[in-house]
Amino acid sequence: MSTPPEPRYGETAPAGNPAPAAPGAPGGPPGPADSVSPSGGAAPSPRRPAPLGGPFHRFWAATVATNLGDGVLATVLPLIAATLTHDPLAVSGLLVARYLPWLLLGPFAGVLLDRVDRLRAMAVSTAVSAVTVAGLAVAVAAGQADLRVLYAAMFLVMSCETVTDPASRLLVTRVVARDRLDRANGRMEGGRLVVQDCLGSPVGGLLFAVAAVAPVAGAAGAYVLCAVLVLGLALLLRRSGPVPGAEDAAGAGPGGGAPPRSAVEDLADGFRYVFGHYVLRRLMVANAGMMIGIQMGMAVLVLFARDELGVPAALYGLFVGGIAVGGLLGSALAARLVTALGRRAVMTAGYLGVAAAAIAMGLSPHALVALPAWAFLGFCLAASNIAGSPYFQVVVPAHVRGRASTVFRTVGWGLSPVGAFLGGLLGRTDLALPFVAGGLVMAVAVLHARRAVADAARACDEAEADGSGHGGTHPSAGAPGGAGPEPGAGAGRGLRRPRAASSAWPRRRRAGRRGRGSPG
Repeated sequence: MSTPPEPRYGETAPAGNPAPAAPGAPGGPPGPADSVSPSGGAAPSPRRPAPLGGPFHRFWAATVATNLGDGVLATVLPLIAATLTHDPLAVSGLLVARYLPWLLLGPFAGVLLDRVDRLRAMAVSTAVSAVTVAGLAVAVAAGQADLRVLYAAMFLVMSCETVTDPASRLLVTRVVARDRLDRANGRMEGGRLVVQDCLGSPVGGLLFAVAAVAPVAGAAGAYVLCAVLVLGLALLLRRSGPVPGAEDAAGAGPGGGAPPRSAVEDLADGFRYVFGHYVLRRLMVANAGMMIGIQMGMAVLVLFARDELGVPAALYGLFVGGIAVGGLLGSALAARLVTALGRRAVMTAGYLGVAAAAIAMGLSPHALVALPAWAFLGFCLAASNIAGSPYFQVVVPAHVRGRASTVFRTVGWGLSPVGAFLGGLLGRTDLALPFVAGGLVMAVAVLHARRAVADAARACDEAEADGSGHGGTHPSAGAPGGAGPEPGAGAGRGLRRPRAASSAWPRRRRAGRRGRGSPG
């Protein structure tokens, strides 16, 4: 079964309707002189894709601001710590404070995002980050910022990030029509790569050379700007109504008439939903394998580049930046690749391309050979992630998206230290071995989940094409007409798996277990 091509412009006609008449013909769409786009402006020409719209660009600017703050802090806090101590273990404590919130609070952040308006949650979490970093700036300026203050600041900011980051990914469906999600996700990922990975580190380093307080104050200002832009967007959507073709649900709490439930009960339902769902469970295992494999190489990257590839210390930053360059290219081309090759091909080839690039890194005899492989890894990672992003945005039911997203991420990020530990052990034998072994781990994980990847790709295409999917534009999941579980339905019994006629994966779930047929 081939996946339908993504529309290049305009809105998608409902499945089963007859082909529309030619523009300007009786009963057909408006002609060039009086055509109107779904966002209210002039319709785009067939040669040019439909615009993403003002609300999306405001939201994009907000996420760029918070990503800039993240990139600056990730560089500056270790620099400040290095001025306070020369103990590597003490400095590495910042890394623990950075990832610990995802293990402790990530799933509960998903419960929050499924209960409240996600735009408001993102605004509040970013505002708390701004206040925290502003307090850190005052402490740095006063000379009172010791390691405990740095640990606390990193932990609080990353605790807010467990809300801000998944919310920013899920909220794309509120500010852009479904048939433009691939381009929107590409724009979002490209912005993150530019400001967080390319600009954040050098900007933070330059400001730190001027004064230690300067980059910290700048990061606080970036968080303030994000909070203001998100609040402004929320007011705009309330005043003007939802974006045509986009979702108007901002997160779903308990359904009407359902008894209130505790956060622990909702969290347990989220875990049951992910672990009991054939596609999500397989994708989660594959994602965990990818995270372990990537971290195996990342753990020894600096030593591998210096000792095996001969990269000078002065050029190490440029070498590492190759992955961001490849990621930018992947972000720019992802939507076109999905249209030309199909979502399933982009996802599968992208994941396997990451594995192949890691193996090529380990086998590279020189930096000039390793650098293209490193950039290709970034290209494949960005393109495959963008192609797969609509699954959580439009296929997973709206009332469980927050929990499903954070559980998925918590498992992957929680196993990342395992990959780093394994990479360090293998690196004692040979610094190239972690890259080769990590690539093999990723390849096995992806091949094991190939059926789930195919089902997920097909579900994304069908959800974008018919405008409903499992989550639809309402919290209820299922086929049009309201079939499926309402928010809070089945309280005490767990969330039921959606059964929607608009996607093939519920039918393929059991067949895939028995090995019958092909998901393609």
